Amino acid sequence: MLNSPANPTGVVLTDAELQDLADLCTDRGVILVSDEIYDLFTYSDGRGEKGPSPSPARFTENMLLIRGFGKTYGATGWRMGYAAGPDWLIAEMAKFQQYSFVCAPSMAQAAMVGAFDVDMSAEVDRFERRRDMVRAAFDGVAQISDCRGAFYVFVELPEHLGMTATEFCDLAIEHDVVVIPGGVFSSRDTHIRISYACPEDKLKAGLDVLRNMMLN
Repeated sequence: MLNSPANPTGVVLTDAELQDLADLCTDRGVILVSDEIYDLFTYSDGRGEKGPSPSPARFTENMLLIRGFGKTYGATGWRMGYAAGPDWLIAEMAKFQQYSFVCAPSMAQAAMVGAFDVDMSAEVDRFERRRDMVRAAFDGVAQISDCRGAFYVFVELPEHLGMTATEFCDLAIEHDVVVIPGGVFSSRDTHIRISYACPEDKLKAGLDVLRNMMLN
C-alpha cells in the first residue's frame, strides 16, 4: 500500500521511485494499492514544475488506484471517492459495495460531479504558502520531512529537549497548540506531525509556540 502525497510526512515520491515500486509489485505478483487522496496538493521545490502528483498508474495496470473528493474540495464529511483497477478486482469491490451500503447519497454524487469544473489552483497556492511558513519556522531549529505535498510535515525533535514526542505534545497542549506524536504512526516517538490546514494567523501563532518550545 502506497500513500503519496503522504500523511503524516507530506513526502511525494518521484516518477523513478514509483516506477521501481510498480516493477517490484509486478515481479512479486502482488497488487499495489495507491492511496492518492491528496493528489492535487503538490508544491514546487525547484526540481520541476508544480502539478498533479506522480502516480504509479502511469507505469502499471496491476494496481488499485484510490482517490476522493474530501481533501481536495474540503468535503471530508461527504465521504465521496472512487477507485480504478483491474476488471476482476473492481467487479469484486462492486459486489461488496452493492450488498453493504448500495451507493453514496444521491445529493453527494450530484454535488461532486460539479467539482470537476472547479479550479483549485488558488487553494493549492495558499497551502503552498502555508507549507513555506512551516519550513521557515523550523529552519535552523529542527529537521523536517521533505514536505512537497498534502498538508502535513513531520518534525524531528531536537535531542537537547530530552523528551519523547508524546511528552512534547502534552506540553504543547498546555500552550493551546495541538500536534500529533510520531509514535501514533510508527514505533519511534521522536517526531511530531503538524497539519497546516488552518488559517495563516493561527498557523503562525502555533508555529511561534513550537519554535520557542524547541529553542528553550
